[in-house]
Amino acid sequence: MIRFEDVIIEIGEFRLAANMTVPKGFTSVIGQSGAGKSTLLSALSGHRPLTSGKIFVDETRIDLLSPNKRPCSIIFQEFNLFPHLSIVQNLNLVCGNKFFVSESSREKIKRVLEKVGIVELIDRLPSEMSGGQQSRAALARVLLQRNPILLLDEPFSALGPNQKSELIDLVDSLSKEQDISVLLITHDPKDAQQIAGHCLVLKDQSVLGPFETSVALDEDGPLKGYL
Repeated sequence: MIRFEDVIIEIGEFRLAANMTVPKGFTSVIGQSGAGKSTLLSALSGHRPLTSGKIFVDETRIDLLSPNKRPCSIIFQEFNLFPHLSIVQNLNLVCGNKFFVSESSREKIKRVLEKVGIVELIDRLPSEMSGGQQSRAALARVLLQRNPILLLDEPFSALGPNQKSELIDLVDSLSKEQDISVLLITHDPKDAQQIAGHCLVLKDQSVLGPFETSVALDEDGPLKGYL
């Protein structure tokens, strides 16, 4: 459970207000471009300071913690894989050894790559992989981190509709298996509809919700005028 308590984030003339409790599970974050979706997730992950307010995960206050101390993993649109390192070397950085891939680390990485369906690409460079394969590698990396919250900042937006749908289903399945809460930024209400769960709606410089997805997507719901 994630709680935003009287949070205000100000960047120049932009202002975003958030005062809500996000339940465990899968939550879509929907709003127009410039509404503050990435800003909200950056505040949660610690990469954007609060102007005021507090953020809690369960009963632990986290807004005073540095990003590396917060219980969050994040996947951006760029995936942030080191281009000169193979996939096993990229993922090995999470295992705590920068220069040497031990046999035990390789086996751990193989197991998580099997979960995301690309174990046969373990020794490939990112440049030798498709965008969908790179997104699976980025997902494998955050699974190795074993944080209870996964933030997805439109990492699948450049993929075709079938690939994107497949990866959203994969994230949903793995998050349930590992008891991870997911916040997914999307411009496409169909993404939210695919997963169900809950929605946060960013509108008029405020975060509304959470709503059950069926309520948010109703023709008279909070996304009226956006759909």
